Order: sequence, then C-alpha cells, then structure tokens
Amino acid sequence: MQKIILLIMVFMIATILYPQNPCPGTPTITYAGKTYNTVKISTQCWLKENLDVGTMISSSNPADSMRNNSIIEKYCYDNNPNNCATYGGLYLWSEAMEYITTPGTKGICPDGWHIPTKAEFEILATVVNNDSDALKAIGQGFGTNTSGFSAMLAGYRNYGGGFFNLGSNAFFLSSTEIDAMYESNIGMDDRGSNFAFNTNVKTNGFCVRCLKDESSTAVEGDNEKGFSTEYTLSQNYPNPFNPRTIINYSVPKASFVTIKVYDVLGKEVFTILNENKPVGNYSVDFDASKLVSGLYFYQLQSGNFLETKKFVLLK
Repeated sequence: MQKIILLIMVFMIATILYPQNPCPGTPTITYAGKTYNTVKISTQCWLKENLDVGTMISSSNPADSMRNNSIIEKYCYDNNPNNCATYGGLYLWSEAMEYITTPGTKGICPDGWHIPTKAEFEILATVVNNDSDALKAIGQGFGTNTSGFSAMLAGYRNYGGGFFNLGSNAFFLSSTEIDAMYESNIGMDDRGSNFAFNTNVKTNGFCVRCLKDESSTAVEGDNEKGFSTEYTLSQNYPNPFNPRTIINYSVPKASFVTIKVYDVLGKEVFTILNENKPVGNYSVDFDASKLVSGLYFYQLQSGNFLETKKFVLLK
C-alpha cells in the first residue's frame, strides 16, 4: 500500500507539476504506420517509446536468423506480438544498424533520426544526474519518469534464443561498436537507480530508442549553425532535485540575460545568471545547496522576454 501511495505521489509530481516537453516542432512522428511521441531532454530530442518496426520472427530460429535481406526483422518477448506493441521490438545489433558499422548511423530509425552512440547515452545519463529512475516510466521499478523518457523494462532476447527479465531490466542498443563480436549498450533495472554501460555480444536482442539528428550537448554559436530563432527556457532536469539540477535556455541574439530564483511568496532568493550572452544554446548547472527544501520558481528575462517555470528542491 505504501508503494502504491508513493507511486501515485510521484505520478502527480511528474505529470501535473512537471509536464515533460515534446521536441519543438516535432511533438509526434509517424513511422511505419505507428505514431511515436517525442521528448526534449536537455538539448537532445528522443523518441518517447521504444522502436517497434519490422516483421516478427520466432526466437526458436538460430541466433543469426536476422539476415541482411532488406527486411527489418524483430523479436517480440516470448514470441508474443502484444509484447512488441507494449515494450517495442528486440533487435540484434547488426539488424538494428542495417549492417552499417558507422557510429550514429540511421539504422532502422526514421529519416532524420539515428541510433544513439554510447557518448550520446552518456550525455543523457549526465543530464539526469546518473539517476536511471528519472528515465523509467511510472510503475517500472522505482521509476519517476521526471525526464519524460518513459523507459520500459522490456527485458532482452538471449543469443541462445531465450527471453529474460521482462519487467526487471532494460537494455538499449548504442551504435558504438567495440569489435567484430561486441557492441556497447546502456542498461537499467528495477533494483537501483544506477546506469550500466555494458559491452555485450551483438547476437543478443535489445531495445532501440532513436535520437533526432543534430541533437547534441549545449554549445554556443550563431543561428547559421542551427540555433533557436527565439528565446526558450526548458524545464530543469532532474525535477525534483537535490541539490543540483540542469537548466537549458536559448538566446537568439546577443543580449543581457538574467535567470533568478523565487520562493512561493515571490521573494528573490538566488541569482543564477546575470550577464551578456551571445547567440546560442546554453546549459547551466544550478547548485541549490544553500536553499531549504520546497517549491521554487526560476525565471529567465531578456529584454521584453520573460518566462517562468517551477521546480522542487527535496533534501
């Protein structure tokens, strides 16, 4: 009962107080007859669901049954297509990469998207302060889903043909190759909040989560390099946090920018930023160790632009 109450409280925080942000201009994408939601996490734009594309084949076939035959082939946990609909397909590395070994390749992802590299997954882990619970969907272990990533603990297909750990583990393919036999992936489970960056054999079947092209770390530059043409202030990650959180914002033209923090009474309690900034996308790491637990508001102002968002410090 206590766990149920906790999950309800977390759900309220994640879905009411802290709505996750779809990717600007691309809230959804339809691919191979299925519609996927998107979520913007820091400067990265992710599909919000595991990829489910291709023709299901039986896991009782030999481990190399997925072949370079111009047909996308997938496994469904326990050979049940309903599991693909819920958790996404499970793919061998070579099949997911469409038999190309270049890191960051499109693979079986939609046009304009790609299979993330290990480095891109590491960026994601850093943004959520290495807390995998922030990526897990509500009800998946101790998932809080405060990032909106909505990871499902989809288990995996072993190279011997068996299925394991539905509801207990999730492994996501990266496009980073270790050698002819091994690839790198990211794993999480229902027993802790840590990430596992693994080296695994390419003949295991894992989930695929696609990343939009040109998603990257926050960098500075000009609009010719694809930066925002308007001011933006993103929801912080993680949220709630203790004591550090990351706030991303965009500046479309050189201007003086302030980011201030206010308590629930409207009293200014902290100035995060107060300086001239050139055009670019930015990320600031806010340390709230000097503040007490509670609900706060952070506000970006530049010229006539003013935007406010809320966050919660839990110590």
